[in-house]
Amino acid sequence: MSQECIETPLAYPARLTPEAEGGFTVTFGDLPEAITYGANEREASAMAVEVLELAIAERMDRGEDIPTPGPARPDELLVSMRPLLAAKVALYCALARDHVSKSELARRLGVDEAVVRRMLHPRRATRIDNVASALNVLGVSLQVTTVSPRPETRA
Repeated sequence: MSQECIETPLAYPARLTPEAEGGFTVTFGDLPEAITYGANEREASAMAVEVLELAIAERMDRGEDIPTPGPARPDELLVSMRPLLAAKVALYCALARDHVSKSELARRLGVDEAVVRRMLHPRRATRIDNVASALNVLGVSLQVTTVSPRPETRA
């Protein structure tokens, strides 16, 4: 399990490749299974978020490694997942890093293990403050950062 996914922004570089017939194919070097297509740059960018989140969720479901995002090249688009999923990924990585089981985390939080399982489920709604509390128990502080899009990607 990559420990770096705890202390790094979870924005993954994506390459938008123009297709001869039109549109753009989107690929992620860090997540080779994440491939999508959009009829134009805006649609391809929106689809990139969807496929990124799907690939991350599938890895979490299977108990697989979440790779640390590599550096973006100037011709790549940085794609971020929604904040709640990013927080869940950080919790998933922190548990693996510290070799803490779901039942042990539940004990430390004073909750039923089912609460922790729901908290870690990538597709279940969870209050982000609960995920932040679980991270704090593991010695990780959740921080939120905002960034403006690159000028060429603004709507």
